[in-house]
Amino acid sequence: MPSARICPLAEVAHRLPAGSPPTARPDAMALHITGDARLPHLDLDHPMADLRAWVDAGLFDAGTAMDAHPHEREHTPSAGVHIAVVLVDGDLRIDGTLTAQTERNGDGAHGSPARPAQLVVSASLHARNAVLAGTHLHIVGGLHVTDLLWCHGSEGTLSVQAGLQARVAVFTGGHAVQIAPAETVDYLIDEVRGGPHLAAFSCEAVGAVFPPALLNGLSDGENGVAALLDRRAVLAALHGGGSAARSSEDIDAALPMAHDLLEGTDISIGNIRAVLRSPVIAHKQFTATGWFGQTDFLLCRQHVDAAGDRRDDHIHITVWKAWDFYLSVDEAPVRTGLRARLGAAVRLRRVPRAPRLTLAFRPYAEGQPGPWQPLDASRHPEAWQACTHAWRGVLDYVRRGVGQHRARYPLWRQLQAGMTAASIEEFTSLPVFAERCSNWWDDAHNGWWEGDLWLGARQPCMHNGVPWGRALKFSWKNGEPAPGDDADNTHSVYQMDVDEAREGPAVVAFTYAQRQGEAREPIAPCAADHIARLLRFHRGLQARLRPLAPAPAQACAASAGASDARETPPA
Repeated sequence: MPSARICPLAEVAHRLPAGSPPTARPDAMALHITGDARLPHLDLDHPMADLRAWVDAGLFDAGTAMDAHPHEREHTPSAGVHIAVVLVDGDLRIDGTLTAQTERNGDGAHGSPARPAQLVVSASLHARNAVLAGTHLHIVGGLHVTDLLWCHGSEGTLSVQAGLQARVAVFTGGHAVQIAPAETVDYLIDEVRGGPHLAAFSCEAVGAVFPPALLNGLSDGENGVAALLDRRAVLAALHGGGSAARSSEDIDAALPMAHDLLEGTDISIGNIRAVLRSPVIAHKQFTATGWFGQTDFLLCRQHVDAAGDRRDDHIHITVWKAWDFYLSVDEAPVRTGLRARLGAAVRLRRVPRAPRLTLAFRPYAEGQPGPWQPLDASRHPEAWQACTHAWRGVLDYVRRGVGQHRARYPLWRQLQAGMTAASIEEFTSLPVFAERCSNWWDDAHNGWWEGDLWLGARQPCMHNGVPWGRALKFSWKNGEPAPGDDADNTHSVYQMDVDEAREGPAVVAFTYAQRQGEAREPIAPCAADHIARLLRFHRGLQARLRPLAPAPAQACAASAGASDARETPPA
């Protein structure tokens, strides 16, 4: 049976790993556990809180926990003791959740809250869940997390010397992560180490891993994964004995990925053609467009256009007012000499041809594009790095789009079922819309901000003799203005227009634009991240507005004395 004692930190300081962060309090203590221990849970913000109950339950050698400080026998274990380090000499198994909720909460001096304790384990650590912020976790052995591992914040570190195994791992907010020699994670969301992961180009992958109740539906997703997750809700779900992350089956169903579509992530002839032959380009079509963040792209399959011009396989990628990239595959003669051509003509054969890869780029300066240049990795390392990053974003988009196609577009079906003409009419008829959206063509009276989102509504009306149907619009700030941009052009938009068909039920047209100054286009069923974000916005706004919607009289009084000074996207 393991033993536990409370001792001055100085007594065990030599047992701490090299480079351990210093403690701010000279009276800091350590909780020293000797032997393999098994705990129902461990809260590093309050590691003493349950110690007496654990001793009484026989989890530790009775009577050892308080021997180092007789004075503490007269008080509860949590009173007057600042535990700076929990040191475990042996394996530690936590049946429930390991938590450290505080990211930056003082050093414990002058009555301010203490920082979470550090945890040092000399062997391996097994836990069902671990949600950590503002603490330092050093595992000499392996770290095994059955369900969720979430490490957040630049004030904390995770160091594992014998490998990580986890079903879901989330690293956010600049948390320092060092894992050796290898890791096995089924679903990785890693914003701190720069490698490929589930949410590499869109945070909406988080919505596949976590249920809607744990998401911040009013976050635009532009500030990273941590802003998208409701930390308190995650902890509440875990403390209730449940799981914060969805089951693996549900994750795979929510975000199917066509991992077999491509050979790696290289810019190659095979990968370009695989992208262009994928169902992201609709049946009987030759082109498709898409965008994410500040990047948009055009996919063009080989064809002869309406003007009779031949178009080779190519992909055009733009990083807004920073870079343009052109990736093309055409059929070039293998040998182009006169003798080869004459020999082929005599034998009535075509000159042998083979696919040729062409890469070009042009940078922008002060918002204006420069001349096109051949792209060479050794001669243009900055352009090459930007191109490969944008290219991998396109691949991510296409893999998810093909995954949706193979699964028969589950997200698109959810969108059509959840945002019907009737539901949009009922939602936009709430009193809050009647008071705040009285004139679609007046920026001061066509919508307002909720969190990161601007929303507006147009009721059926006549304007300048033209009939207009019902519309619902969501918008959010997407990046910063580039040279020559209008201030409000940095907003992206989703708009739902209700078409009251003359025959049959009303239908909803879902459109989007990367920038408000651009014409909106239909949202494609394969645009997985956009559909997931639109659904999250809608659910979040419904949850916010329905219980808070004031009665009409209250709304009039409130709107008369309040104004929103934030920049308002035009209709």
